Order: sequence, then C-alpha cells, then structure tokens
Amino acid sequence: MAQPDFIVNISKLTRAITQRGFGLPLILGTSKDHPYTLYNDITEVSEDFAVTTKEYRIAQRIFGQNPAPPQIAIFSILPGSMDDLKTLLLETVNEIVEINNDWYYLTCTENSNDVVESLAAWTETQIKTYWTTTQDLVLVNGLEYENTIVMYHEDPNAYVAEGLVATAATNDPGSLTFKFKGVQGVRGSDIRATDLSELHSNNGFSYIRKMGALQTTEGTATNGEYIDLVMAAHFIKVRMEEEAAFMAVNTKKIHYDRRGIAKLVAVVTKVLKIAGRMGIVRVDDNDNYVYRINYLRREEVLRNEVANRIYNGIDWEIEIAGAIHSGTVAGRFVI
Repeated sequence: MAQPDFIVNISKLTRAITQRGFGLPLILGTSKDHPYTLYNDITEVSEDFAVTTKEYRIAQRIFGQNPAPPQIAIFSILPGSMDDLKTLLLETVNEIVEINNDWYYLTCTENSNDVVESLAAWTETQIKTYWTTTQDLVLVNGLEYENTIVMYHEDPNAYVAEGLVATAATNDPGSLTFKFKGVQGVRGSDIRATDLSELHSNNGFSYIRKMGALQTTEGTATNGEYIDLVMAAHFIKVRMEEEAAFMAVNTKKIHYDRRGIAKLVAVVTKVLKIAGRMGIVRVDDNDNYVYRINYLRREEVLRNEVANRIYNGIDWEIEIAGAIHSGTVAGRFVI
C-alpha cells in the first residue's frame, strides 16, 4: 500500500488514556487451500467449508450475533506440516494484505501460544486488530500489544473473542466499551475468581454470568489500553489521512500561507467533530466537544521546510469521553 502524503501520528495520553475496512472481519484458516473470499451469510460459508471446520464455526459465531456484520472474509491454507505453522501463517497474512487489505479484524482458527504471539506481533505493525480466544490462562502474561485482544474460555469451541468482533464491526469505532457485552451462543466460563483477577491484571478478560447476565468481564487490549480507544485512534488516523488526501487531490494547490494552512486545519476540525458525534470526544456542560488545535503560521516554520513544501505545523488534542466501568453509590437513612 502506498504511503500517504499526509501522515497522522497520535499519542494517547491516557492509560488509567463507511470507513476503510472498519466493518470487515477476516478469518485466517488452515483446513484447506481457499482464496480470499467475501461471504454475506453463514449459508454461503457452508458451501465452501464443512460445518465441522473451524472456519465455519468462527463464521457461525460472528454471523450468529445480532446485529451481525454484513460480510466477513475468509482465506484458508492447508499446511503441509504443523511444525512451523506460525511462520507459514505470518507469510500468509502478508500475502493477504497484498491481495486485499480492506479488512480490520483478524481472527484465526489456530490459537496455540506461538501462533498468537506471532500474529500479535504482526498486527502491532498494522492499522488492524487481532482477536483470539485462548484456553491458556497464562498466555497473556507475555503479551504487551495494543492491537491484540485475548479472551479466556476453557471451551475450545467458544470463540467468544471472535464473536465479540461482531459487536465491534457493527458499531462506529470508539463508540462503545467492550465490557458488559454479550456474545450469543456462548455459555459463561467456569473461570475461578482468583484466576479472573490474575487474568485482568495481565490485560486479558473472560466471559461470565454476573448479576444474572452473561457478559464480558473487561474490554482491554493486551497492553492494558481500552479497545475502544485503540479503535478510535485508528479511525481518526485513517479518516484524517483520507480527508487530507481528498482535499489535496481536489484543490489546485495548497498554498503555503494562511489559506492553505486553514484548509489543513479545517480537515482536522472536520474529523474531530465526526469523532465527537461518534462518542469519542468529551462534551462540556454546554454540549460542545472538547478539543484543541494548534498550528504554526508560515513565518514560524523552518525555511528549509517551506522550500521543500513540508508542513508539520498542526498539533491537536482531544479530551476523550471514556466510559464508566465501575463505581460506588453512597446512601444513608435519615430520620
């Protein structure tokens, strides 16, 4: 994929801190050699994959949610040997992005620790997220990836993280928290309270029955960042780059003066307002989105950057809306 001319870098200063591909899950499978294919429902999947295959079961979990994404993609290979599967899958996913890169949620039929580590490391270099369910409580101990989501469930056919992808794919990026969410067709895990607490401390989470309802127990990536913030950052980056590119292509030229700089600032403003409407940006008491945009005038830019037609003078900041995950209510009896 060609490098964009306008690059957006985002630093998330919070740790305690239709759009391109954001609705499309990919299933990377190993049951047969099968090219990259889009499917609109589970019936179409059954024409290519037997109901006993893991590709079908993950697709069934995703399409079994309400709402479900309108499409999923599947790409499958038949390994000659399982000895170095992680390397083969890594080569395959690199091949996929050359064929079609218009997807955002990576899932895989293989969830061994070495495969998860390999795919997590790969996903960290992409504007994508990787979702997997493990039967190993300690897997997340060694993972520190912002784009990887690991859930625990002792049932290998639960595919609960993969099912949660449907919730992500059918909502705007950053518009909802991933704690308290239900995944249809999955029973609660039998995980013990002490193990769940340890899992949370390592930035994994599970799926249990609590207060009478089945629900996800947290909503973090394996580095501790909240999933909604990861997706929000990805969305803002991609949308700003797309808007800047569209403006550049449809403008005779971006003047290196107050007129051109104002056009770039307008792009940033437009996307931050979109992010506000999606629930990413905090609103103040007057229902205004809270963000700040600073920019340099031409006179404040280094002369060699002006000569080389480079402008790095815009810096913006938003106050995130966040989400409430827990709290205490105080009350008293009075006479």
